[in-house]
Amino acid sequence: MRRSGTPLMMIRSLCCIATAVAVFSSTGSGVTAADAQQTSGAPAQAPSTLRNDSVKSSSSALERKSRRLIRKPAAQKNGMTAEVKPSNTYQSGMTPSGTINVVTDEPVTKEPTAPAKNSTLAPPVTSPTTGTISQPFSLFGSVSSPASTAAPKPAASAGVAAAAAAGGTAPSSPAVPRQLGRLLSEMPGMSKLVVQPTSSVPPSPPSPPPSPPPANPAISLSPLNLAFSAQQGGANPAAQMISVSNAGGGTLSWSANDNAAWLTLSPASGTGNGTVSATVALGSLGVGTYSASITVNATGAATVTVPVTLTVTAAPVPPSIGLSPTSLSFSAQQGGGNPSPKTFSISNAGGGTLSWSVSDNASWLTLSPSSGTGNGTVTATVTTGTLTAATYTATVTVSATGAASQTVPITFTVAPASTTITLSPTTLTYSATQGGTNPAAKSITVTSNGSWTATSNAGWMTLSPSSGNGNGTISVSINAATAAVGSNTGTITVSGGGTTKTVAVTLTLSAPSSSSATLTWNANTESDLAGYKIYRATASGAYGAPIATIPAGTVSYAATGLQAGTTYFFVVTAYDSAGNESTFSNEVSKSVF
Repeated sequence: MRRSGTPLMMIRSLCCIATAVAVFSSTGSGVTAADAQQTSGAPAQAPSTLRNDSVKSSSSALERKSRRLIRKPAAQKNGMTAEVKPSNTYQSGMTPSGTINVVTDEPVTKEPTAPAKNSTLAPPVTSPTTGTISQPFSLFGSVSSPASTAAPKPAASAGVAAAAAAGGTAPSSPAVPRQLGRLLSEMPGMSKLVVQPTSSVPPSPPSPPPSPPPANPAISLSPLNLAFSAQQGGANPAAQMISVSNAGGGTLSWSANDNAAWLTLSPASGTGNGTVSATVALGSLGVGTYSASITVNATGAATVTVPVTLTVTAAPVPPSIGLSPTSLSFSAQQGGGNPSPKTFSISNAGGGTLSWSVSDNASWLTLSPSSGTGNGTVTATVTTGTLTAATYTATVTVSATGAASQTVPITFTVAPASTTITLSPTTLTYSATQGGTNPAAKSITVTSNGSWTATSNAGWMTLSPSSGNGNGTISVSINAATAAVGSNTGTITVSGGGTTKTVAVTLTLSAPSSSSATLTWNANTESDLAGYKIYRATASGAYGAPIATIPAGTVSYAATGLQAGTTYFFVVTAYDSAGNESTFSNEVSKSVF
């Protein structure tokens, strides 16, 4: 056979196959006798014979052609393939038709051929450039619904199509020749011609899907965490809210719990949507960060936890007033000038900002400045004015916001007005002989407008009176016995009202120009003995004032300055610390010649 005729032979075989497929499909669908008569032109009395002959003839041709197309790969050595394309899906009452395409890599020529039985074969179309032949076809007869009311059996072509689509071998059945099934399995494109007829009975409506199971409740919280902050020892922080809602189905019956003593929840349970108030009580909590958890539970729902954080910070250090010095004192004279101002410093001994102010409670005291911020210095000024002589006190109060007040005590001493003192004479001079009589007393006139006092710095000098007010006279006596031979000097001081005046005193004590006498005696043994007194006279028993006072422990005395031609008499007494004096001792005498 010529190579150019191979495609045409193949097309004829395919047309026969298409005719057989249509007949098989009609057989599976129950073609009527009238249909068979129209297709074959035979009498209607023998529809079965016509159908069987058609099946037989087509099956035989199919078997031969399929063997040549399928079993011999050499048919495609030149790159020749065949494809059957139905024009539609065949259902009851339709005439199957379509196109058979044969593709080869060589040019082909058209060769007329007779149509197969039960088919019409149009002249092939030749494409010299592509080597493709398209052969339209249509099958005689149509696919009809079964005459029986019973449920239609599945067409054999359905099984064949399924097998062909899967790439396997179509199962054999009484209505489908084994060769056809084998051909369709090896040529999947042929399965498009084999379609299960569609029943005219409308399909049953689909069953409704099963109802989904009811959804469980689900806890939804907002916010998902809480954070509180407060100062130690301060006020409790504001309460915070947690919204509870049902994010699922059913009914949400929830309860809320916490694990911290400082945390309180209200309400602790509820149904459906709700709000939980979280309240914090600081109590005695120290500085630090505290953690807790709020747990919300509900039947049938997963538990949700809300972390809670409480931060307690240290209270800020308040300001504190520091003062230096902590007290002030002033002094002045009545009617005199004001004393110099004095200052004290204010500092912040704590934290924060020290905003201070000062005040006092005395009319004679003035403060400047009266307020300030931070460190500062305050000047205190006192005014004597009409204040009389006395000691005055006042208090300066230093106050500051957030700090304890501090005080500064003030003392102001006002002395009496200035006193004028005039003394006359301003010097005194005395002379005496050792062992002789004391010189006569002298006087000092005091002129003053105030009080005064008089003092002496010499033991051999005595003042009387020692004080006075206003004008007065001071008597100055000399005890030569306690003075040393030679020049003795001393000072009398008169003071009053801040004024001081002095008088210089000189005593010249000369040595005696005659002999002397030494007295001795036995010591007094009394425990309170203070000393001894020596008496001298120029006549027996005529004793006046003692000429000398001897301290205890001394039991002798040298009497000097005895004048020649005179007899002297001596006695000794003892005196105690209370001033009590004993009687005279025995009298002794000495005559100086």
